[in-house]
Amino acid sequence: MTPRAVLVSLRDPDDPMSRQELRCFADSAGLPDLEIAYASAGQLDDRLMDEAGMLFFGGSGAYSVLDTHPWVRNMLDRLVECVDRKIPAWASCFGFQGLALALGGEVNRDDARQELGAFPVELTAAALTDPLFAHLPATIDVQLGHHDHVDGLPAGVTLYATGRVVRNQAFKVDGAPFWAAQFHPELRKATTTERWNYYRAHYAGNPAEAERIDRIMAEAPDTELAQSIIRKFVEHVGRVPRR
Repeated sequence: MTPRAVLVSLRDPDDPMSRQELRCFADSAGLPDLEIAYASAGQLDDRLMDEAGMLFFGGSGAYSVLDTHPWVRNMLDRLVECVDRKIPAWASCFGFQGLALALGGEVNRDDARQELGAFPVELTAAALTDPLFAHLPATIDVQLGHHDHVDGLPAGVTLYATGRVVRNQAFKVDGAPFWAAQFHPELRKATTTERWNYYRAHYAGNPAEAERIDRIMAEAPDTELAQSIIRKFVEHVGRVPRR
């Protein structure tokens, strides 16, 4: 059986942004046949874990890793299972926060540190020797969109990127092929803008705030270089056919 490459969607199946996210990951990874499985619909199950050759965990516009929904608790357990079984995996945003929390880190919500748009992050010395990040400059613009933050890293991970507003922006699990980032390397300016327009009521409480974010989005640089991280991940783990 060919190992499966799957995006584990942390959005509801009827959320149009789940399909947009699939397109973004598929394009960035060079995996046109990337599958999607919905954690909220119980599809992050034993069979998927047994057959997975490569997993992607994305964002979640409507949920928090601090929620008590049973599927969120299951997702946290499955993230630990990925680490224990050394299943190659990448996690962005909600997935990053979930992995940190599942491994014993600290996640908090602080709307004053909300980031939405393109922001620079600084790569650590450890990142610059990693096969996913070594080709990048020490400072790179990335796409961000989140309320929750990883304020305390768990033991057993190495910090790969830091930000000016939110410090912990990326890490790798020591001894396992699992990388994670608060930012979205699968997104570019146009796709972040599309997602913002869909979730704008969730991120902006009033028209003035929405207008402020509109200006930030319009003035933001593109982040095509950051997309290469996802392609490097696929090339490095090399567990499924790629074009």
